[in-house]
Amino acid sequence: MSVNNKTYQPLQAISIRAKEDLPAFRFISHLGTICTDGAKSLGITEVDWLKDEMASVITLGTMPIETITSINIGDNVTSTNDGKARKANSNEQINGRALDSTDGSGYIRILIVP
Repeated sequence: MSVNNKTYQPLQAISIRAKEDLPAFRFISHLGTICTDGAKSLGITEVDWLKDEMASVITLGTMPIETITSINIGDNVTSTNDGKARKANSNEQINGRALDSTDGSGYIRILIVP
C-alpha cells in the first residue's frame, strides 16, 4: 500500500538538527537520529531530511508510518531498528496506535502517542 492514499492530520511539529539522513515517514529519536528497536520516539518525519539540516518532526496528530510487518487497527506500535513501525509487545515503549491495518510491509496511519 502506498503512502499516497493516506490522509493525515499533523498537529504539532518540532525542529531538531538531523544527526544523520532521516527518511520520510519514520520514527525519529529525541537525539535527531532514526529510532532503534523498541525505543520511544520524538515523532515522525513527513519528508526526507539530510544530516545537519533542521528537520521538522511531527510530534502530535495522525501520521503515516512505514511498517515491516502485519499490524491491525488499534494495535500499539513501536519502532524497529530502522525507524519503521511494528506491533509493540506489552513491555515496550508505545509510539502510537494503528488507525489502519496492513498484511505486511507498507504504510499505515497512526495516532502519535507523546
